[in-house]
Amino acid sequence: MPLLANTKQNKRKRLNGIEEYYLDISLDKSNSVWSERGKNMLKFVEMLNENFKKTKIWGLTSHSRLILQNEDKWDSKWFVIIEALGHEYYFEYLITDDKKPWENATVKGVTRNLVDAKKYLLISMNESGGWNNNLELERLLKEIGT
Repeated sequence: MPLLANTKQNKRKRLNGIEEYYLDISLDKSNSVWSERGKNMLKFVEMLNENFKKTKIWGLTSHSRLILQNEDKWDSKWFVIIEALGHEYYFEYLITDDKKPWENATVKGVTRNLVDAKKYLLISMNESGGWNNNLELERLLKEIGT
């Protein structure tokens, strides 16, 4: 299932989804840094959509960051945040309640390619606990050997 834009944010920004948001950024000729961010996030969203055909993943955008949630509520708990800077993908995910050393503890990481970004995405979704018992995620994790 394609990444779903949070409906409340989508109405506010008057866009037709996450892809349109990043496409708009990628076409910004006045700012090459933002344009590059938009292009790389479009590649990331395409990869996410190619891998998750059934799973509902809701997205919010904050500047160029993509915030992943498991329900369509803009103010619900976030689980994973992805941002592209240059040719790097930055990840942050929440640590589950049973493992966190303090409230809102997170794990952060960075990779320089889309192949590893897929791996980081799958690990982040799994470790954050946002998609527990999701068969599609479990299958994808097995495919990458995790």
